[in-house]
Amino acid sequence: MADSQKVPPDSVHVWRGFRSQDKTQQQFEEFLGSVFVPGCSLLQPNAGLQAYIPSLPRSEGKPPTVPDQSALMFWTTKQTYHDAFKCVAVRCYTNLHGDLYDTSRSAAEFPILLPEANLQPETPYFLIDAPADWMSGEVMHYIGARNHDVSPEVFHRHILQWAKGMQSERALKGGLLCAGESYVVAWTLWGKGHGNTQCFEPLKVFSTPWLDQTSETYELAHGLWEDWPGIPMSAPNSLNIQLHRILDT
Repeated sequence: MADSQKVPPDSVHVWRGFRSQDKTQQQFEEFLGSVFVPGCSLLQPNAGLQAYIPSLPRSEGKPPTVPDQSALMFWTTKQTYHDAFKCVAVRCYTNLHGDLYDTSRSAAEFPILLPEANLQPETPYFLIDAPADWMSGEVMHYIGARNHDVSPEVFHRHILQWAKGMQSERALKGGLLCAGESYVVAWTLWGKGHGNTQCFEPLKVFSTPWLDQTSETYELAHGLWEDWPGIPMSAPNSLNIQLHRILDT
């Protein structure tokens, strides 16, 4: 693993992916593990990708309004992300999306600072306005479906209240969230050995969890030219992939 590399909180693409109806869940997971996730892990770090956390919620019985996959992709800066498309490797990886996702529903955006009031649907937010290295920390991830007896307005109000409470956690190094009309995805970053496994408990009062776990550190020991089946991706899981990064000098 490379040495610590902190990046700004607004330089991460917050991805919510919905499986293409042309793929079964098994095909979806197999393609993710054998092609898509390895492709992102190996083709993009030299173009500025600094951390990558792909995740899969439980699939059996999951409401179709909840994303089939989530991911965080941290870039050195926003401009680094845009410049990365000059690279053939990045364009090749990006073109894989159409083979896997319903691109009319899936989305990724850079987050903005958490507001004082009124979360906007499908808008990612960051909680801590300071650079952080998510690859080196302890990441907790939550994916939840809005309970049927909770309106979208109340749902968003509760999420905002939870997020504001998290901002006062002294041990919190970083936080991200995005809420749709019927789902919420949230990530928290803590120092090694200081992860708060109970941090999402308040979200469970008004949402049903489909993923609630610490992202497992995955050592990236293989390259593009080796005999290798890929990165294990099966629901549910969340991986903090240890990229081979090129550090700024």
